[in-house]
Amino acid sequence: MGELVLENVGVTLGGQSIVEGIGATLMPGRLHVLIGPNGAGKTTLLKTMAALIRADNGTVSLDGEDVARMSYARRAGEIAYLPQDRSIAWDMSGVEIAALGAPHLPAKLARQKAFAELGALGLQEMADRGVFSLSGGQRARVLLARVLVSPARVLLLDEPLTALDPAWQRHVLTRLKQRASDGATVVLSLHDLHLAAQFADEVLLMHQGHLVAQAEPDKVFTPDHLAGVFNLKGKLVGSGVQKTLRLEALPVA
Repeated sequence: MGELVLENVGVTLGGQSIVEGIGATLMPGRLHVLIGPNGAGKTTLLKTMAALIRADNGTVSLDGEDVARMSYARRAGEIAYLPQDRSIAWDMSGVEIAALGAPHLPAKLARQKAFAELGALGLQEMADRGVFSLSGGQRARVLLARVLVSPARVLLLDEPLTALDPAWQRHVLTRLKQRASDGATVVLSLHDLHLAAQFADEVLLMHQGHLVAQAEPDKVFTPDHLAGVFNLKGKLVGSGVQKTLRLEALPVA
């Protein structure tokens, strides 16, 4: 399966409530996109789903098992996490870094799988180069390949489109949507509302640490939500891959 269930999740950091009362069920086979202004709590919530931050209240469970109570090894096999920070400490080759996502495989097979994933992300000719010689966007794709090589049933990605040009942003979202259709539970945060509207199977709208809405894009990108959360006037038009948002900023009060 891979059903991720959040029940009344709350997190306090430095004496400040960052997320509060979050309840959601995230199903395999769907691309779930977290949106919200800066400071809404998206990164904290993703880290809590991965048990990198412990919830002060509530639980996160995977198929009924409390994620925070899993052993480190078991959790690493079940959940793959891509942090917003794209720093890499060592000048390893791209294929070596990507292969780290498949510790369950013999080294030769892990390398083959990593090489194939890098090829799918347009990096086949650069797979053996040290990552310090790559551009920021290329390094971002190497780290994404490490996640996609993983056999994890849950993929959590914090702003995976950072440093990517528009064509690669769409390519990556298509690849993640394919991973979801293959049976994974894929949850990612995005700032680009247009891409969220076009690619998400389900949108989770956060504001000031609360989950304001969880539904299909046409039920989340409403005039009331756009105005109340983003101070934008707009609406979602079109359908399918032709969905687009028409937006304009509202006057600042």
